[in-house]
Amino acid sequence: MIKAVEAAAKLGFRVEVLSNCYWASCPEDAVEWLLPMAKAKNVELSLSSDFHHGESWEIEEVKNAVKAANELSMKVGILSIKYPKAEAPCPKEIEGAKVGLSELMYKGRAASELAPDAEKKAWREFTKCPYEELVDLERVHVDPLGYVHVCQGISIGNAWQKPFSKIIGEYDPYENPILEPLIRGGPVALVEKFGLPHDGFYADACHLCYATRCILRKKYPDILAPDEMYGEFEY
Repeated sequence: MIKAVEAAAKLGFRVEVLSNCYWASCPEDAVEWLLPMAKAKNVELSLSSDFHHGESWEIEEVKNAVKAANELSMKVGILSIKYPKAEAPCPKEIEGAKVGLSELMYKGRAASELAPDAEKKAWREFTKCPYEELVDLERVHVDPLGYVHVCQGISIGNAWQKPFSKIIGEYDPYENPILEPLIRGGPVALVEKFGLPHDGFYADACHLCYATRCILRKKYPDILAPDEMYGEFEY
């Protein structure tokens, strides 16, 4: 990761590192971990701190990492995700770092573990993808296995098998059997295209989309990948 950060910084990219700060057991340790990235210059930190990562909004390891980042003059911000059962409000700052509070997206573990307690809406209300721009790509996610995702769990190629530039250059969402209906009519269109079984109510668009993709994985294993995105692991 350090080599990737250094290479990207040298090429002039804005580099943002996301972390849950498991490594920041104390401020002194956090400084040692962050020092190589601080030397790369223009590297920002986005740190996760909420009830999904710990027992309060303010996780001790995150506090340590913020202190270390300040000591090293690194830009740092906090990413927090709404938690339906939280009694206390989310703080606006943690150790001086601003907190950005985002909506909870019910996919992956959130779909199986948190969706049962969420308020639901009728499935036909989810006629668009509210989070990703699928036509004119603004970003992609690249995982450690090489898969390039337009949304986590929807792969458009593998950078270990084909050059990344070629994957992006050949991208045509309207030729993709999963993306075409999502662009046309959101998760509802995805369900209708394949005539899939479904429940009457879902927590959000991600919940319906994820549940539908789980059904379609055997039909499109190269697109709906890797297994880890769908809770399937091999050790």
